[in-house]
Amino acid sequence: MDAREDKQYAMTTVLVKFLADNTAAIGASAVAAAEAADIAPAYQLLTAAVGAAPLNTQPVTRGATDARTALLAALPAVLGPLRSIATKTNDTALLARATLSATQLQRMKPEELRDVAKGLFDDADGRAEALAGYALTGPVMAQMRAAQTAFAATVRSTSSLIDQRGQGNQSASDLLRALMQQVYELDKPMDAFRFLNRPLYDGYKRARRVGSTGSRSAAPVAGGAGA
Repeated sequence: MDAREDKQYAMTTVLVKFLADNTAAIGASAVAAAEAADIAPAYQLLTAAVGAAPLNTQPVTRGATDARTALLAALPAVLGPLRSIATKTNDTALLARATLSATQLQRMKPEELRDVAKGLFDDADGRAEALAGYALTGPVMAQMRAAQTAFAATVRSTSSLIDQRGQGNQSASDLLRALMQQVYELDKPMDAFRFLNRPLYDGYKRARRVGSTGSRSAAPVAGGAGA
């Protein structure tokens, strides 16, 4: 595969994980669910055909870096209110979990940051009513949690991409072209989630932007959907 195809492959690696993690939410649209269900099998055929050829993992690494930056920017906005709530309610366990400095967060390994951030957002989910008083309403929290979800999807993605080796005689380029056509078909019904479920839509768009491929002359994307 050439450099453009490597970027598309990197994007589909992240996208397949996102679709698996959000199957229930996507199921609100029967058409989107049907289109999404066809992507994982097509991706599996592609990974089998890639074989042992070296893959360009730079787009995946760059996507992971961007997702980490977005998560680190969102976490302080959650930590402060959680510390305040912990102090007011004398919740020492919550206070201990929420007392993290920016430096501590930045020094965490990807797996650690993923798990710590998930725990903090789980804490926040259990205190939704109290957090609303800090202007952290449901939609705001959903947007912040989307940053954690996007980052979690990138953890170990580069090594996973390298490790996915398959056997087979089919053309990887042909299989990738078929997979991308299926992704373009999914773009169309996913546009409905701009209104139905904006966090889901935004997460989908982030997954589609991994390793932005520039020109999309092979197939049109409805509604100006991502790279």
